[in-house]
Amino acid sequence: MNNRPLILRTLITVVVVLVFAGAIHPLFQRDYYETFLGMLTNKDDAEAVELVETARELQKKNPQLYQSQALLQAADDKGIDLTRRVKGNDLQDNRDVMSLIRKQASSSIRLGLDLNGGVEFILQLVPDQEFLSKLKEDSGKGGEGRADLEKRMRAEFDRYRDIAIEILRKRLEGQKIFEAEIAPSGSNYVALRAPVVAKDEKVKLLNLIKMSAKLRFRLVHPDNAALVQQYLANPENFTVPLGYELMKTSEFRAGQAPRVEYYFVENRAQMDGKGVSHAQAAKDEFGQRKIQLRFNTEGAEQFGRVTSENVGRQLAIVLDGHLYCAPAIRQAILGGNAEISGSFSDEEAKSISDALVSGSFPFQIKVDAVFDTDPKLGASNVANGIWAGVISMVLVAVFMIVYYRLAGVVSVVALALNIVLILGAMAAFNCTLTLPGIAGIVLTIGMAVDANVLVYERVREELATGKSLRSSIDLGYSRAFSAVLDANLTTLITSVILMYVGTGAIKGFAVTLSIGILTTLFTALFVTRLGFDYIFRYTKIDHIHMMQFFKNTNFNFDRMWSKTVMVSLALILLAVVLLCVKGRDVLGVDFTGGTAVSFNYEAQIPQDEMEKVLKAAGYDATVTYKANAAAASENRKVEVLIRGDLTGRSATSSPKDQLAAVLNKTFPEAKLSGGLESSVGGLIGWEFTKAALIAIALSMVGIAVYVSLRYEFVYALSSLIALGHDLLVVLGIYLLLGRTISLTVVAALLTVIGYSMNDKVVVFDRIRENVHLGLCKNYVDTVNLSINQTLNRTILTSLTTFIVVFVLFLGGGVAINDFVLVMMLGIVVGTYSSIFIAAPLVSMWHRRAEQRRNYNAKEAAAAECKK
Repeated sequence: MNNRPLILRTLITVVVVLVFAGAIHPLFQRDYYETFLGMLTNKDDAEAVELVETARELQKKNPQLYQSQALLQAADDKGIDLTRRVKGNDLQDNRDVMSLIRKQASSSIRLGLDLNGGVEFILQLVPDQEFLSKLKEDSGKGGEGRADLEKRMRAEFDRYRDIAIEILRKRLEGQKIFEAEIAPSGSNYVALRAPVVAKDEKVKLLNLIKMSAKLRFRLVHPDNAALVQQYLANPENFTVPLGYELMKTSEFRAGQAPRVEYYFVENRAQMDGKGVSHAQAAKDEFGQRKIQLRFNTEGAEQFGRVTSENVGRQLAIVLDGHLYCAPAIRQAILGGNAEISGSFSDEEAKSISDALVSGSFPFQIKVDAVFDTDPKLGASNVANGIWAGVISMVLVAVFMIVYYRLAGVVSVVALALNIVLILGAMAAFNCTLTLPGIAGIVLTIGMAVDANVLVYERVREELATGKSLRSSIDLGYSRAFSAVLDANLTTLITSVILMYVGTGAIKGFAVTLSIGILTTLFTALFVTRLGFDYIFRYTKIDHIHMMQFFKNTNFNFDRMWSKTVMVSLALILLAVVLLCVKGRDVLGVDFTGGTAVSFNYEAQIPQDEMEKVLKAAGYDATVTYKANAAAASENRKVEVLIRGDLTGRSATSSPKDQLAAVLNKTFPEAKLSGGLESSVGGLIGWEFTKAALIAIALSMVGIAVYVSLRYEFVYALSSLIALGHDLLVVLGIYLLLGRTISLTVVAALLTVIGYSMNDKVVVFDRIRENVHLGLCKNYVDTVNLSINQTLNRTILTSLTTFIVVFVLFLGGGVAINDFVLVMMLGIVVGTYSSIFIAAPLVSMWHRRAEQRRNYNAKEAAAAECKK
């Protein structure tokens, strides 16, 4: 080997690691004002320091102001242009500076609501006049009475509320926030919780949420210039023309008063924004920001009619009652495109584009309250989970080093780099790390270990034939490559489909898993090989020692298959019976909704302790602490979310009294008081469920197509049957233990699919290789030999992954217990099905094919003899 490939590969590895490791900084949020002062080009800028003090004073006067709002208001009031005082690119006005400071002050990795808490918005949905007018118009045609009208209004409102929830979800996904929790709360409210990377990000989310995205194209009065002159000459006595309203635009100018333009705009809109099919932020030739619109066919025809009929007039573009611009129509615009120009910050332009694409609301959104929420898992559970994760990683590292010695050290270094790359990539691509995301990382670790085990077991086989260490390493990597690639690509197909079709936590899980697969291929195949090349170059090692669980195994799995199939059928039957008997009772509060009761408190009790007490009292409960910094009193709340309707549990006391009695009896120091109860809808609406089911179905089809192309169709069919077996058996055992299905359990089941498929592809790869080598007389013996040859790898991979989840099960806390239990069951059942379900199905198919071929051959021979 010459120097160039080694040096080049080393440079690639170092650059990749440094880039992604650098993306992890900073891990924690920083103070907004301190970040601003640190970004100044002149560190001794006294005016900037004075500006910060002014902003702090504004916050004292108005506690509801966030730091970015206060700083922006202070700068604009004094006419100070901050774009030239801080380090940054493409800063056009002070709002761009606020966005840049917010990014710099944010933590690198967005932690989910379950791990870090976030912000909760209580949103009131108020039907607008358009919605009410349409409803009354429809009712007038049908001759409905008041009772029928109210009933239909309630049904229509519920339907539009569900649409609004999906619109909000899409808007947040446009900001790379996939893990928000949005659910109906009471009759006219929606509760929205979202993870944030900085306290001031709440301002950005608040503006995005409140945006109704009602786009209107309205004509400006033909004599606007003359009317404006009359208005400015005597504004107090001026009368606005009938059918018009006065609107204005304002442009910030450094050191001067803002430039204000006035327009008299028709009240009646020529067209709305329903025909907009696409919107994106862009820049004109002068670098000024704008929003480009593209209409669908109907919208393009309507826009063409409006512009052709009003050439020479000004067309006001109004979004949510705010006038952005009023360009003159010079000619008919028939191409189906338009643009909104005006004074946009980069952040604002992107938010408006996302809102226009995601859709408009049929009502106004009023923010009733804003709370900071504690981690849903509880601080103690999060800490326990972190420590359990660290311990499990150490145990895996120790096991690999003990079992594979020097080769184990190489794999542990690669595994550590893999984790750094995953975290760095999540930071670079604005991903959110949640419990489902951790599931993806756990699966990634298992696959990374599996890739190393596959290579090392191949190396062991080559060493056993008497080859040199260097030749064995070369052959080990080359012959294990197809198995590693196929195993990772089948899982990648699943994750990519889930990422593009799924929503919410499903998408978050898929993003993390996709990143992990790519980093695994890089570290397990590229980095470890580089490590061995350095060992060979600078040492004289000519042999390595490895432990081995099984030596030359020759188990007859063919004889066991009939018994194991009966066991599997019994477990599947159990799962089906449980699902039929329990029905909706198997679903957790994420799916069913429930009753939310919030109390004031004096002493904060650990969440897991309160949940244990409530569970002992027969309540399926989740406890969350939240605080409202803007409230003058009673600003700290503890919210208890109970699955189901509690109104029927007691005829003499309300749900809040029932819960308060239970908790105050056990925790008198908490002194729970007050109490506000409301019904809460499930986080998993029909749109979410439909998207998740479509994503899972498409991922199964993707796996089937890939496996069919790489192997045979029967391999794909066997895989899908085995995966269905795994899901049903895991679910059956899980439900038998008295657990319910939550969103995190769904994420764990998706992980089971990925892990199990990875396991099966490795066995399939060895079967294919042995068929080509012709080592056995028939297919049954080939399958049996292949399972024996991969048994060491199967047990090792399952054991190392099981170590990780078992330690999490023991020390991760009550909150993640269900999640980890599904993972543990999935590892055991997935390994079992790889040996006793998937491979036997392939064997059975080919056994019958061989029998048919033998029968046809005998028939042909008999016919020949008769001749």
